[in-house]
Amino acid sequence: MKRPAGGARPRITRRGIQIALGLLWSLDGLMQLQPAMLTGRFADEVLRPAGAGQPAFVSAPVRVLAQIILHNPVSTDVAFAVIQLALGIGILYPRATRWALAASVAWALSVWYLGEGLGGIFGSGATMLTGAPGAALLYAILACGVAPQQGTDADAQRPARWLALAWALIWLAGAVRQLLPGSDTNTSVGVAVAMNASGAPAWLAAIDNHLSALVPYYGVSIVVDLVVLQAFAGVGVLLSRRIAVTAVSLGLGLSLVYWVAGQDMGGFWSGTATDPNTAPLVMLLAIAVLGAVPWRQRRSGVGREALVDSGERARAASPAEGSGTVLRLMAGPARDGGRRRGS
Repeated sequence: MKRPAGGARPRITRRGIQIALGLLWSLDGLMQLQPAMLTGRFADEVLRPAGAGQPAFVSAPVRVLAQIILHNPVSTDVAFAVIQLALGIGILYPRATRWALAASVAWALSVWYLGEGLGGIFGSGATMLTGAPGAALLYAILACGVAPQQGTDADAQRPARWLALAWALIWLAGAVRQLLPGSDTNTSVGVAVAMNASGAPAWLAAIDNHLSALVPYYGVSIVVDLVVLQAFAGVGVLLSRRIAVTAVSLGLGLSLVYWVAGQDMGGFWSGTATDPNTAPLVMLLAIAVLGAVPWRQRRSGVGREALVDSGERARAASPAEGSGTVLRLMAGPARDGGRRRGS
């Protein structure tokens, strides 16, 4: 039996990632309807801090949006919730997936600018540990990488291969940001972890306090470790198959640690969380990158498939003829070689 063009059927498909995005957008919409979000706390505790310490071209629009929301927090918040629920449902509904993904890119980039202050990348202290470059940017990247494609072959089902380059840029940028002032000492890392314990549930506060106690409050040893690990996660995905899989797996594991130690698991208990934070989106990107390339495809696969197809065609002619044809196919090169050697 002939396999579909593009190799074996991928286990991680565009549709699978689309469903995950649809569920996440739906979750974000529901989180937007928390009672605290229908008050001024949304503007004061979520939006205003996103612009703090940022350049004017970032902080000014964020302040304007916060002021607009403060004038009528209920209607604006409900509108945001409806938009995000519509995006989630649209992505989950196959006939609406294409336009819903396109709309989600526009909405995500708006949220990234006005709601997340560009992920804090122009401020100080923003690292992948604490949530840079922002969940909304990852929503947009993933939506572009799993947009529906024409065709039913394996390559059309896989996420876009350029997602590996996006992965590399994100992790390399994270390594560079870890070296900037405000993030380049063990103390800054320890403080970032310890701050998560404030207001967290007892079990999570205990984890944060324990982890922060393990960080030496002098030197740069932890920073060096994080830079090396993040740089390898970024560069490794562009190298050989085995190294690439290792690099992506490392990034996925680091993201899980960052989600607990630096991002408070999205702060879901606070009442003002708008999304699960950046790490779950990075983990979803890792899954998409692993599914983007046919890692398991072997070079000799084409030759084996050709031989099997030849055998099947021969057997279809007649059993006796088929076996003789296969033997001739196998012995043909040797006889040819013998004639050449004898000539």
